[in-house]
Amino acid sequence: MLEYESGNLEWFYMRELSRDLDEQINSIKRELDSLAEMWILRSKLISKKKTFYLNKSFFLLDEFKNIFVKNFDPTPELKKYFKACKWLELIMINTALQNRLIEGSNNVVDILIIWEIDKLAFGEALAKIFFDRKIKYATLSKNDFYKRLEFNDKLILDILTQDGNIFLKDTFGVDKVIKKEA
Repeated sequence: MLEYESGNLEWFYMRELSRDLDEQINSIKRELDSLAEMWILRSKLISKKKTFYLNKSFFLLDEFKNIFVKNFDPTPELKKYFKACKWLELIMINTALQNRLIEGSNNVVDILIIWEIDKLAFGEALAKIFFDRKIKYATLSKNDFYKRLEFNDKLILDILTQDGNIFLKDTFGVDKVIKKEA
């Protein structure tokens, strides 16, 4: 639903959903037809292919979105993305990301990464995980991170000590140092 609203998907094709969800085409057809009967989805023939799209005037659409948003947890998807990035030294995310689809964040950054990362690929992954919502993140080289810590850089210290930080990877032991000081 949120993918549709963000413009990532306009139409749902049965075969495409079958492949994406790894389900039988008949099961997908039955479910889509049921949703169309309830007026949650609408259908249309395009090039002899039946396509489905979200009925934006469905009276319970906002309630369905709220249910999804309240149960949204991006942490497993972020962990899956970062699992392939073994060279990263520190990966810190903030629990405020769980509410990112509902409200903004007062955090300086939501994700802090130490080491080099392909920013284009990471931006695309964030757009997919958060349905094109803006996420604040920062990347620093290992040397720059050490220099900033050495000079007690206020920005870095604020980021590291903000409430709700979760360290997915921490080869520096920053989490232990912060807990000792608190």
